[in-house]
Amino acid sequence: MTENLELEVLRRLAQKALKELEEAYLRIPDTDNGKAYLFRGKERVRLMLEILNKEV
Repeated sequence: MTENLELEVLRRLAQKALKELEEAYLRIPDTDNGKAYLFRGKERVRLMLEILNKEV
């Protein structure tokens, strides 16, 4: 039971992080190098979500 709860908390945190990263990515101008870092972060969180969704 505790393991499932931990996985659910991780999944929700990852979903929230991905949403925030996507919103920030859209707001940053194309000329800013930060956009590349946000894109990479977004992809890492997306991969974590895929892994977490396979666990349950």
